[in-house]
Amino acid sequence: MRNLKIVVMLLGIVGVSSIASAVLFTENFDSYSTGEIIGQGGWKGWDNSAGAGAPVSNAVAVSGTNSIEIIGSSDLVHQFDFTGGTLEFTAMQYIPGNATGSSYFILLNQYNDGGPYDWSVQLNCDMNAGTIISDNGGGATLPLVKDQWVQLKLLIDLANNSVSEYYNGNLLSTHEWDDNVHGTLQAIDLFGNGASSIYYDDINIVPEPATLSLLGLGALALIRKRG
Repeated sequence: MRNLKIVVMLLGIVGVSSIASAVLFTENFDSYSTGEIIGQGGWKGWDNSAGAGAPVSNAVAVSGTNSIEIIGSSDLVHQFDFTGGTLEFTAMQYIPGNATGSSYFILLNQYNDGGPYDWSVQLNCDMNAGTIISDNGGGATLPLVKDQWVQLKLLIDLANNSVSEYYNGNLLSTHEWDDNVHGTLQAIDLFGNGASSIYYDDINIVPEPATLSLLGLGALALIRKRG
């Protein structure tokens, strides 16, 4: 029984430390002053345009005090350099009840200022129709949630070229990640498209949880071997 307790404790420690050390990207916007974010933390406008930025806002937030406000002129980009493997990409989104227009959450497998670009995920938040639409996932829809924070979750398998899109805990679509099979994730784009302001907070990228669980199994095997 004592050995079992030790195993459980060690697995818990391994699991927590593995998750903490495995965070690949995290952003909660709390390290910035309110106002334009361009030039800070790797954020920039599409094609490095100074007119496509977005303000850090303290109007609403999930954690801390700040979030990013995607206004109508925003086309806000952060580049990445991920190749192969499996990723869990999450972001919290807040849409005010009186918001109108269509605003987009986009992930690209190819992005460079001036091109080339290649879209993998394009979620259309149609605030007039009250739906979120997976433009790359056959037009699948779910009801849009307003006046509360909602999680967007993308389970990305770059090795097997697929992505599953979840909205508010519900599966929206599973589809091909990249018709050119680059096996990469290179950018997020938060595109205002002339719509009313919406907000994002707590953007995180970690290895997909199934990958992390292997670390725990490895620790258990090591403990058994030593026992």
